[in-house]
Amino acid sequence: MNTKSHRSLGRTLFLSALATTKPTQLLESDIWTAHVLPHSAIEELAPQLWHVTGILPGVVPPREMVLYRLPDSTLLIHSAIALNETEMQKLEALGTPAILIVPNRIHRLDAAVYKQRYPQLTIVCPAAAKPYVEAVVAVDGTAEEILPAYGIVCHQPAGVYEQELVYELPLSVGKALVFTDILFNLTPAYLQATIPERGSLFGWLGASGFFGMTRFGRWFFLEDRATYRAWLTSLADGIPDLRVISVAHGCPITDNCAQHLRQSAARLR
Repeated sequence: MNTKSHRSLGRTLFLSALATTKPTQLLESDIWTAHVLPHSAIEELAPQLWHVTGILPGVVPPREMVLYRLPDSTLLIHSAIALNETEMQKLEALGTPAILIVPNRIHRLDAAVYKQRYPQLTIVCPAAAKPYVEAVVAVDGTAEEILPAYGIVCHQPAGVYEQELVYELPLSVGKALVFTDILFNLTPAYLQATIPERGSLFGWLGASGFFGMTRFGRWFFLEDRATYRAWLTSLADGIPDLRVISVAHGCPITDNCAQHLRQSAARLR
């Protein structure tokens, strides 16, 4: 087996393992509660944009959900996290959930219970992730087909394994970019605030202390270093007034966003 085949097999096993995280199983009537794991309160990142940090069991990093108010005052949800009832009431006060993005084959844990709770939700995902997302919840259409009508730009990352998109959201104060797993931002402060007893493990794994692609990301997702570096730089150069960068694992960035993207690209040299 050649190096490329070894890498492809390793990636498949890695993604399959990450996608098997499941909540404690309770009675069917209590399925939402079974999915509610420790999480933060809803916090505003910018007008129209909020996030929640959720904690998973085991040696995995915290995860992020993004809430975005669409022009019609409904909500778009990226990478759903089941919240306790107090926070779900706050979520609903921000807007009626209308669209749920399941960003890739890994971040699908709570998608089905959101659809069960909100039957009117339109479920979307990247075209590349559709077969894996449909294993847990019916997909109404791809992100590439549906989201542009809402003014959202779906960027296809270049130089990495095709599994997810990056979403450019228009804000009243500029733009936001929502990444999933191809960049992390596990800062020491973020880890100390969320998983202080486990935070040091991610430094050892090459996944903390910087904004960029982790060691695991380079092993399993990176296909052409120069192409990915150029693509990140093109985002930094091509999106004026970038105010927020969100990632699925790590602290959102709300200052000097373009410069942070350039630095993440420079780390790939």
